[in-house]
Amino acid sequence: MKQQASIRHLWIAISLVLGVLVLGIAGYMLIEHFSFIDALFTTVDMMSTVGITAHPLSDYGRLFTIMIIILGVGSLFYTFGVIMEFIIEGHFSQAIGRRIMDRKISTLRNHCIICGFGRVGSRIADEFAAARKSFVVIDENEVTVQRCIQKGYLALLGNAASDDILREAGIRNAQALLAATDQDANNIYISLSARNLNPNVLIVARANNDETVVKLKQAGADRVLSPYAIGGHRMANLALQPNVVDFFDTLINAGNPGLAIQEVILTARSPLIGKSIADAQNILTDGTVILAVKKPGGLVMGSRLETCIESGDAAMVVGTPEQLSAFARKNK
Repeated sequence: MKQQASIRHLWIAISLVLGVLVLGIAGYMLIEHFSFIDALFTTVDMMSTVGITAHPLSDYGRLFTIMIIILGVGSLFYTFGVIMEFIIEGHFSQAIGRRIMDRKISTLRNHCIICGFGRVGSRIADEFAAARKSFVVIDENEVTVQRCIQKGYLALLGNAASDDILREAGIRNAQALLAATDQDANNIYISLSARNLNPNVLIVARANNDETVVKLKQAGADRVLSPYAIGGHRMANLALQPNVVDFFDTLINAGNPGLAIQEVILTARSPLIGKSIADAQNILTDGTVILAVKKPGGLVMGSRLETCIESGDAAMVVGTPEQLSAFARKNK
C-alpha cells in the first residue's frame, strides 16, 4: 500500500509541474502576446529561476512572472522530494520488479493460480515449486506478497475475487485455480469469478465448514476440500494402515527422488493405442507400471487387463522421474 501511495504522490507532483508549465505558457501568450516557443522558453526559465525572458515584460507580465516563479519552484521542490522518497524507500526498484513480473506472468500457459498464501496456500506453493509447476500467488497482504517474491514466487497484491486481478494472473490461460483463503465467503466469490472468466479451468476450493461444500460446488468449484476433514482422515489411516499411507506418500511427493506417479494423456501417435492394458504393460520396457487408465466414463483400474486403451485416455503411470519423462515423450 505504501508503494501505491508513493506512486500516487509521484503522479500528483508531475501533474503540478505540468500544470504550472501550461499556466505559464497560456499566461505569457495572453498577457505579453508571446509566441508558443517564446512563452515556453520564458516559463521554463522562470520555473528554474534562471530569470531570462524572451522579451521585455509589462507590469502585469512581471506580476505574473512572480507567481510562476513561486509556483514553479514549489512544484519542482515537491517533485524532487517525492522522487527521492520513491528511490530511497526502494519503490523504484519494486516498480521495475513489478513490471518484470507482469511480463513473466503474461507469458505463462497452463499454470496454476493460488489464491491466499496462508498456512494452506504456502504449502501448495512449496509443493508446486518442488514439482517445478509454474504458478502465481494472489494475496491481499503486502507483507505476504513480498515474502512470496523473496522466495522467488510470482505474486500479485490484490483481491483474488476481482476480475481484473484474475485477468492479470492469466486466468484465461490457467490450468487450475486453487481458492485457499481462510474465509469461505472469499473462496465462494473467487470460484464464481474464476468460473465466469474461464469455464474450462479446474477450480479446487478450500472449505472451512461442512455446510460451505455445497455452496462452493454451486459457485463453480470442481473439487472442494476441507483441511480438517483431510487431516482427520489421514491421522486415522496412519493409525490403521501406516505402511499403505507411506507408500502413497512416496508416490505423490513431488520432492521425492525415488518413485512418482504421473498422468499422461495418450495421443493417437502413442504405440499403446488399441492395445489392452495387459498388452500395453508387456511392451513397456522402461520399468514403468500402468496403475489405471482414465476414460470419459471414469477411472479403470489396471487390474482390468482386458480394457482397450483409446486415443485421449489418461494413463496413470508409476516410475522414477526419468522413466516417467521417457514414457511421456514416447506416448504424447
